[in-house]
Amino acid sequence: MPYKLDVTYNEIMNLYTARHRDSDREGIKRAYQYACEKHEGVKRGSGEPYIFHPMRVARILAEQGFESDYLMSALLHDVVEDCDVPVSEIRRLFGDTVAKTVDAVTALSDRDFGENKPSKKKRDSLSDVKLQENMTVKALYVKIADRIDNLSTISGVKEEKRMPKAKHTQEILIPMAERAKAYYYVDILEDLCFRIEHPGLVGLMEKIRDRICAENRLATGKSLLAFEKIFDHKRKSPDKMLEPYRRNIIEFRQQDRSMVSLYRQITREMRNSNELERIFRKDNFAFYDLFLIVSNDLEEEGTPIRPHDLFFKYFELALSKCGFYIVDYKKTTHEDSTYFLLADEMDNLYRLFIRTQDDYNRYLHGDIIDDSAFFSGIVNEIEPRDTYRPKIKVFRADGTAMIIDKDSTVLDFAFHIHSDLGLHFKHAHLNDDKTFLPAYTRLSEGDTVFIIQDENVKPTFSWFNYVRTSRATHHLVRYFYRLYGSGNDAPSV
Repeated sequence: MPYKLDVTYNEIMNLYTARHRDSDREGIKRAYQYACEKHEGVKRGSGEPYIFHPMRVARILAEQGFESDYLMSALLHDVVEDCDVPVSEIRRLFGDTVAKTVDAVTALSDRDFGENKPSKKKRDSLSDVKLQENMTVKALYVKIADRIDNLSTISGVKEEKRMPKAKHTQEILIPMAERAKAYYYVDILEDLCFRIEHPGLVGLMEKIRDRICAENRLATGKSLLAFEKIFDHKRKSPDKMLEPYRRNIIEFRQQDRSMVSLYRQITREMRNSNELERIFRKDNFAFYDLFLIVSNDLEEEGTPIRPHDLFFKYFELALSKCGFYIVDYKKTTHEDSTYFLLADEMDNLYRLFIRTQDDYNRYLHGDIIDDSAFFSGIVNEIEPRDTYRPKIKVFRADGTAMIIDKDSTVLDFAFHIHSDLGLHFKHAHLNDDKTFLPAYTRLSEGDTVFIIQDENVKPTFSWFNYVRTSRATHHLVRYFYRLYGSGNDAPSV
């Protein structure tokens, strides 16, 4: 479904009040009016009024039932950074919680450094450290919603700025969302990044998918309607025998499968790019995802049952009679859930996910339920999945093979072996060449890498320019967090 650019205040409030009867409507209204005042006359690169951006961020959160503090913070999230509003004013007008959230997602600017203004690269690096140091649950979801809107509207941004935004999302924000187990947003962010990084491939995949879907529109349309009639508890049941079970269903919805999800499957099955047309077929790929949200307390005639028991009852009484059959039963990428792979009479495939209401809420909002700083202390070492990045095989000095991201540098390689080796990297040799190679030297398939370290060598902020992988980036963030958090002077570039 195309991203909806149009947004109104009433739309946000209708979404919010539908979930929250005892709601702080006045607080949201004041935040909206304040944001409108501060962003008045400002336009985004696309030419639209800037206020539409924070409004869409608030809408993303309202759609998923977040509370008023989240929406107020979303509406105000750019006023400190872009409008020279002090955090103290946000605290005075909207309270400490909103002020802390807005402050956490506000990037550092030159005014935060006085006369000793750092380079933009150094300032951005310190902003990432600040983000992780002050990250709370509220700030995380506001930042995620902010990034979803930024990536969804990135066509209005210059091309040279798109890739860095996607890379930052993959290496900083997605790992945060993964740590919070907010997999719903991880999936969205990964798909948006994939589209930015591989526009040509996405275009080809969409072309093939759209052709297949068009050729099978009658069959899939009939099947999707059948699923809706069977599972939508608001509709009249097609079979009276289903009535006792329909009270267990909370919600049923369907959507197109994401491009990055399709690509993960492609990479598992495709040996080279020329095989895309051969394997990208309707009987090999499910292009539609179905979600069945069921009650936490499932029962059949007073006896507790599991979600899958409910599915098999529906399969026996309705799905099989409509010509559907079970092809497979699999775990999701995050292994937080499972799905049934179903096929219709024309061999079109569908992924059916069954989650209890609690499980679905965890999928949306993660496992963290308090608002303490969950990145407190030293940032944990995180390695995001980045499953769609091309890989190469290289070798350590002892001949041990290692798989690493394509375009990785020798410094990435050092961090891949051990953090200390990366932090004290001096130079490297490749293969039989004894030339001293700098940290930014790119690796190629089959290289044998020799790393020379020196305990006297310390990282500088320029090292962020030399690494490509999430692991190396997070080791550097962790290192600078220690310095920054302890009050020491940050190293110069």
